Amino acid sequence: MIGNLFKRDIHRNIEGVVKADNLSDEAVFQEVDEYVITQELNKKFDEFFSVYSDSIGKPTESIGVWISGFFGSGKSHLLKILSYILSNRRLESELIGELFLSKIEASDFELIGNIKKALSIKTDTILFNIDQKTDIGTKSQDDAILSVFMKVFNEMRGYYPKQGYIADFEKKLDRDGLYAGFKEKFSTISGNSWEIGREQFEWEVDNIAKALSEIRSISYESAQLQLSKLDSNYTLSVESFVDEVNAFIKLQEPNYRLIFMVDEVGQYIGDNTRLMLNLQTIVETLATKCKGQAWVIVTSQSAVKDLVDTNKLAETDFSKILGRFKVKMNLTSQNANEVIQKRLLAKKEEYQGELTTLYSKHHNSLASIIYFSERGRQYKNYKDSEDFVLTYPFIPYQLDLFQACIVGLSKNEVFQGKHQSVGERSMLDVIQNVAQNISDKNVGSIASFDYFYDGIANIIRPESERLMTTAKNQLDPFSLKVLKILFMVKYVQEFNPTLDHITTLLVDELEVNVTNLKENVKKSLSRLINETFIQKVGENYEFLTDKEKEIENEIKGVSIDDRDLNKELSDWIYDNIIVVSKFRYQPNKQDYLFTRKMDGVRVKGKDEELSLNILTPLGDEYDEEKLIHKSFADNDLILVLKGNFDFEREMRLYLQTKKFIPQKQGGNISSTERQILIQKAEDNNIRKRNLTDALKNLFEDSVMYFNGGKIDVNATDPKVMIENAFNQIITTVYPYLSMLRLEYKESDIKPILTNTDDLLTGSGDALNAAESEMLNRIRRLSGDYQNVSVNKLLEIFSIKPYGWHQSAILCLIASLFAKKMIDITEHTTYLDRNEVYNTLMNNRRFATAIIKPTVDGGEELDGAKKILGELFPSQSFASTSVRDIWQDAMGEMRQIIQELNGYKALGYPFAMSFDTPIEVLKKLDVPMEQFLQNICDLESELLDMKEDHLDRILEFMRGEKRKIYDRINEFVKVNQTNLYHLQTQKTNDLIGLLQDSKPFAGNKIQLANASLKEIQDELEASLQTLRANAVSKIDSIITNLQNEKEFSEVKVEDRNKVIRPLQLIQQTLGISSDISFINERTSAESLAKLFTEGLDRIEELRADTGTVAMPTIKRVNISKLRPENISKLETELDVVNYLDALKTKLLSEIKEGNQIIV
Repeated sequence: MIGNLFKRDIHRNIEGVVKADNLSDEAVFQEVDEYVITQELNKKFDEFFSVYSDSIGKPTESIGVWISGFFGSGKSHLLKILSYILSNRRLESELIGELFLSKIEASDFELIGNIKKALSIKTDTILFNIDQKTDIGTKSQDDAILSVFMKVFNEMRGYYPKQGYIADFEKKLDRDGLYAGFKEKFSTISGNSWEIGREQFEWEVDNIAKALSEIRSISYESAQLQLSKLDSNYTLSVESFVDEVNAFIKLQEPNYRLIFMVDEVGQYIGDNTRLMLNLQTIVETLATKCKGQAWVIVTSQSAVKDLVDTNKLAETDFSKILGRFKVKMNLTSQNANEVIQKRLLAKKEEYQGELTTLYSKHHNSLASIIYFSERGRQYKNYKDSEDFVLTYPFIPYQLDLFQACIVGLSKNEVFQGKHQSVGERSMLDVIQNVAQNISDKNVGSIASFDYFYDGIANIIRPESERLMTTAKNQLDPFSLKVLKILFMVKYVQEFNPTLDHITTLLVDELEVNVTNLKENVKKSLSRLINETFIQKVGENYEFLTDKEKEIENEIKGVSIDDRDLNKELSDWIYDNIIVVSKFRYQPNKQDYLFTRKMDGVRVKGKDEELSLNILTPLGDEYDEEKLIHKSFADNDLILVLKGNFDFEREMRLYLQTKKFIPQKQGGNISSTERQILIQKAEDNNIRKRNLTDALKNLFEDSVMYFNGGKIDVNATDPKVMIENAFNQIITTVYPYLSMLRLEYKESDIKPILTNTDDLLTGSGDALNAAESEMLNRIRRLSGDYQNVSVNKLLEIFSIKPYGWHQSAILCLIASLFAKKMIDITEHTTYLDRNEVYNTLMNNRRFATAIIKPTVDGGEELDGAKKILGELFPSQSFASTSVRDIWQDAMGEMRQIIQELNGYKALGYPFAMSFDTPIEVLKKLDVPMEQFLQNICDLESELLDMKEDHLDRILEFMRGEKRKIYDRINEFVKVNQTNLYHLQTQKTNDLIGLLQDSKPFAGNKIQLANASLKEIQDELEASLQTLRANAVSKIDSIITNLQNEKEFSEVKVEDRNKVIRPLQLIQQTLGISSDISFINERTSAESLAKLFTEGLDRIEELRADTGTVAMPTIKRVNISKLRPENISKLETELDVVNYLDALKTKLLSEIKEGNQIIV
């Protein structure tokens, strides 16, 4: 049996925690005797005693020791042992210190010396668990720690610990040497001992007053008065407490030390900053006043620095606390493991060989029995046979995992007691309890992890224990074991409670059948889920608390319609996993849409000719024979996802949770419920992620069917699978798709129409298979008198049996057009190459673009070509295509009409003569099918128009004649007045030409051009004579002005102001080409006016010289003095009369002193 393997009795009593009421000699001796000094502890003892012993006899303020470590690390045990050692209590004939020294290696001289030095002085230790010593309801007070310190100090001195004012009463009696006498008096008076009497102080107050009056020799009344004021007069402060400690120390021998040893102070303080400061103040004041003779040693789960950080203390407070706790000892879990192995699990020598053999037999299979996946924290298995011997019947991982479980359960307040210590139930206690429970099992058995629950069951809160009690009444024993394990690991974040891991934790013997065990675990997990003891989140299983269970039951009661399930699953499949709604057919690099179905129902998009039907775990089940038949009958690509009940259950639970949470959150819920809902939402996100991952895995294991057979796609990625499958089956759906031997793109349309790429259209006029198929279909449809639009061809060739994509269809249309096999019209107008390109590139024109097979022109075409060759000699008209001849003729016709219209727009007087050829040419503009007949009908009219009008007009307008005409027109416009003065017959020749409606007829332009030259010569001669006369006349005026007497009186520099204006006029006349202008400027009146203006200018300039002003002389032009009413002279008498009248006017002016300008 396992119990026989252990060196020491596994059932012996072991105290693993601090208990002040269990310090019997026997218990203390066992503690010290069995204490295991591990390598880690040896270093810690060395560190502590080095500092502690070095300060003996010296004042020091570093009087704090901080021992940290989580559950099971042995910190509380270390605190106890230090208490025993330092107090050096005598057990029978042996001192504890001496007993401990015997456990230190003899070679460790320094540590032995330091311990001996510590033992050389008298020391009292006060060992206590601060939480246990705290009175109910007092922890919230700022000085709660101080009250406990005072309490245990009073208790250590024999004073009443429960009420400070009573202890203070006792202390004062003791100080006065009256305490012993008082207790005797009280006992005599009351009949009870003082220790009993002070417990009921209020009831014994009369007896206490009597005893006090006698011992102090005061009246009874005075004694009563003093007792009534004890409570109100009592005060406690850190300073008063330390003063008492210091006073007590001074009463002891030199170098005496008092040590307060406080267990679990860290958990007690928690995040209460006031308590942390209270502790700091106590330690600091003790250090300052007691000079190293009062020490404080504490334990905590957290290191002092971490606890200070948690409380966010000010930097000065932080440094003070760290300074007081100079010695900081942090214990690890490895220390606890070593203690357990050596103190509890040490094996008898005679069995060690047997265990080594047992390990050798099973060590190869242990890796598969004790299995943890690579995800999460890696837990230890046995390293070797030595490790097996040391740890058996436990497994190394259990010690670390159990510590993590206890920490998690404690943080979540699963244990009893408001301030329950994580270490309340020590690691050693639980391991011993488990070992005891399996001690009667055969060697080869292992402690399964559920036993650890039994070790802590008695300290679990009632509400959690009630759950387990309910489970015991409902579940089979094995399912209960599974539930215990899930309870333990509930709050261990780094542990993943998967099926495999739970199976590992339930291994209870080395020869276990893991497969059977795993199957049993699986059944139990399913039952626990169904009965709502646990939930599954992804691959993990989680224990449910009372409130979690209540909410989980509410969730499971939410109604979810199958349509909601199908909608959610189809969204996951088509929106998150497959994503695409089309695939690319690799041979032509084109995309094809497919219908998206799930379980036979279209769930996305619209119906397409290609269809994917995914059969899911939510749909009906089909055997292979039915699937083959279904794939043939439905003509769908069928993809079968083989799921299981768990998938559907988890899917439904996901939707129930998703629907439940917002409904529940909208109501009045507690903070606990709110936190659970938050966790539920997080779990549900994980559930969704795991479900979608599971879906992807289902795709990897899926089977595909089409047309009565299986499809092998050689892929695991869902998108690749579907694309590969459709690439295989598409030619079955579209058998004519193989006709497309080329990759057609929309960008190919233009080069096809312009015949720049023979690879796109084939050589010459030969048609490929696809072109032949399309041309035949066009001919058949046209033969049935159907309009074949581009849209019609797209509709026909994009569906079965073709499946051609739009770019390919448009390219084939362009190719047939380029090869002159079809014509394309729009609104009855035949399109040329550019217009065809624009149409094929604009889908809004597809409906109106009509395609027709080309027509063979025959002899009618040859006749038309002959006529067109005469009409348009610049064009060859060599093609045999009616469309080409028609397009070329239309091009020539439109070009010439455009040219004639351009000439018309120039505004020539004869522009109306262009109308005839324009109107006749327009008659050519008819649809292509009427073109040949139209040419034959118009033959005479066209050729007559060409000979009589078009040739002459174009010869005139395109050649030199038009330039001559423009020169004549310009000459006449510029010299209109000059021509009037010339009065020559030649002028009429020019004007007649410009007024002629057909100046291009005959030799009119040549005659007019000859007349132009003669007129130009005559005009130039006349102008030269007129210019010379004009210059001479102006010279005479200038000379006359210069000869005037007054001119000499003008300053020399100003004389030019008189002459310069006349010179400018002279220059203008000398270059003028306007006969009228020259005649007007040289008339007698104009010349007289110029002379008068010159004289006036002279007078103005003379005035500027300062010469004596002369009377202003009035000047009269002789032309103004001519007799009136005489318009002509016909006789001698008329002449005499005219001269007499003129003489009279002249003399009259002279008499008046005026000058007459002649």
